[in-house]
Amino acid sequence: MYKVMTAQLMAMLCFTMGAAAVNEDAIMEQRTVIDVTDFGAVPDNDEDDTLAVTKAIQKAHEVSNPVLFFPKGTYHFAEGANPEHPHRLFHFRGIENLTIDGDGSLLMFDGLVAPFHMAECSNLLIKNIYIDWVRPPFSSGEIIATGDKYFDVRVFEAYPVKGGEPVQAFQDFDPATRLPKRDTGLDVYRSVDRTELIAPQTLRVHTTWETNIEAGFLAVLRHQVYAYNAFYLHSCRDVQVQDITVYTTPGMGIVAEKCHNISLERFRVLIAPDSGRLMSATADGSHFGGCTGLIRIDDCEFEGMGDDAVNIKTGLYLIVEDIIDERTVVGYHPLGFQILPDPGDIMELSPTDTLLSYGEAIVASATAKENNRTEVVFQAPFPDTLKVGDVLGNASRVARAHISNTHVRSNRARGFLIQTRDALVEDCTFRDITTSGVFVMTEVVYFYESIAPHDVIVRNNTFINCGYTDPKAEGVIQVYAYLKDFAFPPKPGVIRNITIEGNTIQGGNNSGIFVTSTEGIQILNNKIEDVCRLPHRDESRSAIYIMSTRNVQITGNTAVIDQQGDGCDAVLTFGPGCDMDTIVVEGNTGF
Repeated sequence: MYKVMTAQLMAMLCFTMGAAAVNEDAIMEQRTVIDVTDFGAVPDNDEDDTLAVTKAIQKAHEVSNPVLFFPKGTYHFAEGANPEHPHRLFHFRGIENLTIDGDGSLLMFDGLVAPFHMAECSNLLIKNIYIDWVRPPFSSGEIIATGDKYFDVRVFEAYPVKGGEPVQAFQDFDPATRLPKRDTGLDVYRSVDRTELIAPQTLRVHTTWETNIEAGFLAVLRHQVYAYNAFYLHSCRDVQVQDITVYTTPGMGIVAEKCHNISLERFRVLIAPDSGRLMSATADGSHFGGCTGLIRIDDCEFEGMGDDAVNIKTGLYLIVEDIIDERTVVGYHPLGFQILPDPGDIMELSPTDTLLSYGEAIVASATAKENNRTEVVFQAPFPDTLKVGDVLGNASRVARAHISNTHVRSNRARGFLIQTRDALVEDCTFRDITTSGVFVMTEVVYFYESIAPHDVIVRNNTFINCGYTDPKAEGVIQVYAYLKDFAFPPKPGVIRNITIEGNTIQGGNNSGIFVTSTEGIQILNNKIEDVCRLPHRDESRSAIYIMSTRNVQITGNTAVIDQQGDGCDAVLTFGPGCDMDTIVVEGNTGF
């Protein structure tokens, strides 16, 4: 064990503590480096290092300002190697000024494990780590036959199978492009009854309903989709994640819940080089819920995920199930998630038939009840317009977001979901995204993720071939809310103060820009080509479609109808619910 201070660590401490408060000599004396090899970890062999690293982490809890250090090499960790935590391997709680430095090491995991779990840590720096799995949590192969509620996959040798493997989701890929199948591709969850081995490395996948899957295409079978995230952070403060690469994980690349100030720099979720894989992480590249302060994502890459690249939300809507008295309600989330608000949090109140907020209430206490119910007591009587079925959205857990110089490619679902306030997305690229690029959104149709966004800028980004297959979306850049049954709100004002400026959109099956339910939007100096190729609904037959919106400025854009897809009926369409007296359209080309 020895003490060290690096220039990068010094910079991090200056950032989090303030330069005037930092005495370099004192900090150098305080840093304690904990070398995992001193506790029995041996790089570059096939022995399991789980218990050795667990001992090193225990030591990190006993000293001040620890640096957990992995000398560069390859380390191995397996499900069940730590009997106390067979699936959640490395736990850190309540440590201040913690650094985890991989020195460029590759950490190899085996089985259903979640590597890093941090709770209530502050001034946290995680850097210089590569993460991969010995056997990825998915299989790929060629679809060689189909039948009545089944299809056969000759699984590639890189994915050993023996039959009986669970399949939580599957989709089909084009062998030529190695992307999800265009236009008619499948995106199927929770529909596999069982798998059986019918020949060496050949699985018969039995489905609960008939699909239109075709022989000759490739299949990706996700055995595990969620739950085992590479990095999970809860209630941490002032977090920096630098130079991390996740090649796969049976879940998300990084999840941060109720954290304050988190920065990702050169965080990468990528298909492992020379692996022949079609997927990286089986779920989101990054996911943020209920955070505060600033979420900064800069110079990052997201490739080949099974779900969104970035999802930033304030949390989950709580549906009012019962009104106990004028200050007390019982609520629930439809998927069974339970995230309690804190005392002092401000809850916005909205009806689900419009999502227009009609008031606020400040939380005095929140208590978990049986059956994933939550009892919320407010400091004062809530508005008498509150009724059963309305939703509560936490307006106190709203992080600012700044995403820049970040690149997303070849993933299922969406690029960025912006479900927060005061956000900027600039100088990013999105290529071959199945659902679309940037969603400024909220919804009460399935996930019930909150909150209605305000003050969002989407500027100087490039979108190429976004929204080309399932799961479908209405536009490449989409500003919208979903009500029950995917209906759009009938009135403006759910979303407020949006700017879409200087973006280039090239290719998409639906609209280039699609806007609903908004109060105040500027659409400036964008260029739109080859959209509306194969619209899935009538509203998506325009390069720009706007409904239920007022206070609109559309200036300096270029969108020529002859340069759009075969399904384009108009460059610009205003649907129902727009206040035409508040809309300005001028100085555009092709309109």
